[in-house]
Amino acid sequence: MGVSNLYSLPYLGMKDGFHEYHFKVESQFFMDFENSPIQKGDFDINLSVDKSGNISKFDFYITGFFEAICDRCLAEIRIPVSGNFKMHGKMGNEDEADDDVIYINPDQSNIDMSFYFYEMICLTLPLINVYNCNNEVPRVCDDTVLSKLSIDKKSPNVKTDNKNVWDSLQGLLSDN
Repeated sequence: MGVSNLYSLPYLGMKDGFHEYHFKVESQFFMDFENSPIQKGDFDINLSVDKSGNISKFDFYITGFFEAICDRCLAEIRIPVSGNFKMHGKMGNEDEADDDVIYINPDQSNIDMSFYFYEMICLTLPLINVYNCNNEVPRVCDDTVLSKLSIDKKSPNVKTDNKNVWDSLQGLLSDN
């Protein structure tokens, strides 16, 4: 069974009204996407669909975690993420370009949601892979790396000269 079959939304027979779906996304899911920023992760996606005629409203709520190397201490950490996203579905041509609208072919029985799930999960990722792990037992931070970072902050290698660089220019003002 392909990944796209696991993340298909049965749309053709869907009646008007409110529908809820739950999807589980695990590490294997990300292997199908080239250069994915996530190699290991576990996400729950709750999808609410409000269908009314030819128009549908999709509400996504994503929670989960992904594994990454901490940008601060280089330890392997699990970073929790969550996010809410909205999209609209409309029966019609895909010729019209719009990022927030899914154009659904009237003959299409299922909608493959895997690409939308992937994009939305990637949008939940932080820019910097760090989090406060001080309250965790056992603590995952690599204290030896953190201690070396704090030593470097206290004694920088750059020598600072106490003489102000602008002092030599002060004499130019008094010569006039």
